[in-house]
Amino acid sequence: GEKSKDAPSGDPASLKFPERNVPRDSYCHLSNSPRAIEHAYQYGGTANSRQEFEHLKGDFGEKSQFSIRLKTRSSHGMIFYVSDQEENDFMTLFLAHGRLVFMFNVGHKKLKIRSQEKYNDGLWHDVIFIREKSSGRLITDGLRVLEESLPPSGAAWNIKGPIYLGGVAPGRAVKNVQINSVYSFSGCLGNLQLNGASITSASQTFSVTPCFEGPMETGTYFSTEGGYVVLDESFNIGLKFEIAFEVRPRSSSGTLVHGHSVNGEYLNVHMKKGQVLVKVNNGIRDFSTSVTPKQSLCDGKWHRITVIRDSNVVQLDVDSEVNHVVGPLNPKPVDHREPVFVGGVPESLLTPRLAPGRPFTGCIRHFVIDGRPVSFSKAALVSGAVSINSCPAA
Repeated sequence: GEKSKDAPSGDPASLKFPERNVPRDSYCHLSNSPRAIEHAYQYGGTANSRQEFEHLKGDFGEKSQFSIRLKTRSSHGMIFYVSDQEENDFMTLFLAHGRLVFMFNVGHKKLKIRSQEKYNDGLWHDVIFIREKSSGRLITDGLRVLEESLPPSGAAWNIKGPIYLGGVAPGRAVKNVQINSVYSFSGCLGNLQLNGASITSASQTFSVTPCFEGPMETGTYFSTEGGYVVLDESFNIGLKFEIAFEVRPRSSSGTLVHGHSVNGEYLNVHMKKGQVLVKVNNGIRDFSTSVTPKQSLCDGKWHRITVIRDSNVVQLDVDSEVNHVVGPLNPKPVDHREPVFVGGVPESLLTPRLAPGRPFTGCIRHFVIDGRPVSFSKAALVSGAVSINSCPAA
């Protein structure tokens, strides 16, 4: 199907969502941290949108109690999953037909508790799920308590991290959960606790942003914590291409598009204090061109950027202002087809002279390569704080 897959990124996409006010970008009309609900994160948009929590103290023991706040309109989707390596021992909370399902194994049997009510009404709900040896309890909104138990099995129950929140890594959970509930749910989760202690600071994050409160609009949002999209293999950039997209920045600096090859050739489009630059290395040397728009890119309006390359000629259009550069001709050009990064780059790929210093923050839409629209929801990888298909509008 058209579900996204992902490969581990070059650097662990570890995101600590800082509970602090990021200094406002003085060049920008829009705030770089739109209104969001504290300690709550937004999942969905890709099939494997998730946070992973590795470093959990000790094992889950005989009794473990998890609590979480949930807000969703999804009828199906993964909320919580943890298992051993082989996925014989597991525990999960997911949505099926709008109902919450809490499930874990007791030996070879599965204990399953399904809520009578539906919880995909777009309102916040408190959910507690407890496993104690061979019995389970599901408590919703402090009122409804459901309890089930199975005869104890003599087998040990061993769980190995990570805890997956909001979705799972590609291929996980299929063994134990119906397929339409394996993919990420769309909505927000907050205040995850294990045995009364808050679980924060994910070890890896894929397509998860703060839970924004205001009106939303269509586009892909790059949040201030940093992240990037790697386009699927059918899109790539070589010696000849045209890229066009619209952007509504909330930062005046940051990487917009990056492609590079193993032999050090690259193409990089970034903003620096409101100026748009394209830097290229074609195997002979670096060359670049830039546009400093009369109308600030950070004025809160949408702007259109086009980059056209034909071998050693690179043209940059920002709205209606155009500049170009003619670089040295490479007598033996190698047309590497390279993966395309949008909205950021793993630090391992950036040479010091390319580093824009801070991640791009803002919304990108209508991204087209050689006349073909790019669907970010089919990306090869969405790493970090990126929301596919919805941007805060205010």
